[in-house]
Amino acid sequence: MYLTIRKIITFSFFMAAFTLHSQNRNNSSLELGILAAGYEAFYYGGYGKYNIPISQNKHHFTLGFSVIAYFDFKGESEPEAYLKNDIDMRLLPSINIGYSLNFNKIQLNFEVPVGLNFAITKGTLVNEKIGFERDFSNNETFFNYGLSFSPKYKLNSSNSIGLYSFLPLVMDKAQSGYQIGIGWTKTFADN
Repeated sequence: MYLTIRKIITFSFFMAAFTLHSQNRNNSSLELGILAAGYEAFYYGGYGKYNIPISQNKHHFTLGFSVIAYFDFKGESEPEAYLKNDIDMRLLPSINIGYSLNFNKIQLNFEVPVGLNFAITKGTLVNEKIGFERDFSNNETFFNYGLSFSPKYKLNSSNSIGLYSFLPLVMDKAQSGYQIGIGWTKTFADN
């Protein structure tokens, strides 16, 4: 796991250094939004993403850094026990490599997010059959990657609204699955 994290960090610094040396007419952007996610349970949350264009072309490659956080407040249950007063959280930092198609007022972004999935569960474990109740906490980390599609409508030269969707290509025991959201994008002008 340490080697994977180190490779991700090394790659992100390489791509950031490459981007800083390129001359772009395209501008970096910050995207914020809300989302719903779910596979076995339904989660609510938000996301933030910073995108950097890598080329000068109208249609261009992008490099992005994102953090997604979502929560489930519904108790988990097993045949013999269940969790009460629990919170189930997912935190997904990732690096997004993508391609942006730009038309008059429409922008279509296709990305491959690669990162980690931190699964955190806290609550009270209850087993009524044998009569016990105790605090429960579980933290797990998984490798996460998939495909993302984000169509956007440009309101003006620096603001856009759009949809965000994510399809995971790996399933693990903590994966909440598909994500869909709505977001606002602020594009920064280069000085």
